[in-house]
Formats: sequence, C-alpha cells, structure tokens
Amino acid sequence: MDTTEVRIQVLETDVAVLNIRTEENRAMTSAMFEVLKDLRTVTTDLRTEMTGLRTDVSELRTEVTDLRTDMTDLRTDMTDLRTDMTDLRTEVTELREGQEELQASVAELRVTTAALRIGQDELREDVASVKRSAGNLESSMKRVEGDVDALKAGHIELRHLVASLIK
Repeated sequence: MDTTEVRIQVLETDVAVLNIRTEENRAMTSAMFEVLKDLRTVTTDLRTEMTGLRTDVSELRTEVTDLRTDMTDLRTDMTDLRTDMTDLRTEVTELREGQEELQASVAELRVTTAALRIGQDELREDVASVKRSAGNLESSMKRVEGDVDALKAGHIELRHLVASLIK
C-alpha cells in the first residue's frame, strides 16, 4: 500500500473518529442543553421560591412588628392593671377601715339602744307612778272640794247666825 492510501485510510479513520466525536459532542451538547433547560427551570423555581420566601419573611417581619406592638400594649395594660390593683387594695383597706368604724358605731348604737330601752322602762314606771299620783291627787282634790263645800256651808250658816244676833 502506498503512503497515500495509508494517509487516506488514516484520514478516513480520523474522519470516522471525528464523526463519532461529533455525534458524541452533539449528544453531549443536546444533553447539556437538556441540563441547561433543567437548570433554567430549577433556577426559575428557585427564584419563585425565593420570592415566596421573601414574601414570607416580609410577612413574618410584619407579624414580629405587630407582636412587638402587642407586647408594648400588653406591658402598658399590665402597668395599668398594677395601678388599678394598687388602687383597689387602697380602696379595700379604706372599706375595711370604714367597716370597722361601722361595726364600732353599731356596737355604740346597740349600747345606746339598750340604755334607751332601760330609760324607756324607767319612763313607763314614772308615767305609771305619775298616773297613780294623779289619781291620788284627784281623790284628795275631791275630798278637799268636799271640805271646802262644807266650810262654805258652815261660813254661810255662821253669817246667818251672826246676822240673826245683830238684829
């Protein structure tokens, strides 16, 4: 064989190898494009998820801000409640003191009521005594009136006697 034929064969072999490599490169390129397409899909999905995550993070930040506001409001409410509790305790103490004063007043009123009942009983006895005395006085007055009537009659009789003596 001559060198030209060998060269042609080598060239044909090289061309065949190049054709195989070209096919492999095409298959590889096609596979790379598929991978690239998949990567673009994954990238798009990741961007969508990132957008969703950013939205979620933004919503979480808003919720955290709202929670902080709520916590501040709760702290304010707790302070107000503590103040109200202190005021209520003060009022309860004042009410207890007032209750104690009322109980002392009630005790005094009971003592006064008992004294008034005793005084009332004494007054009833005095009234009964006065009524008896008035009855006795009326009897005495009737006797005195009888005696006065007798004296008047005696006086009139004496006058008549003195008048008859003078004549």
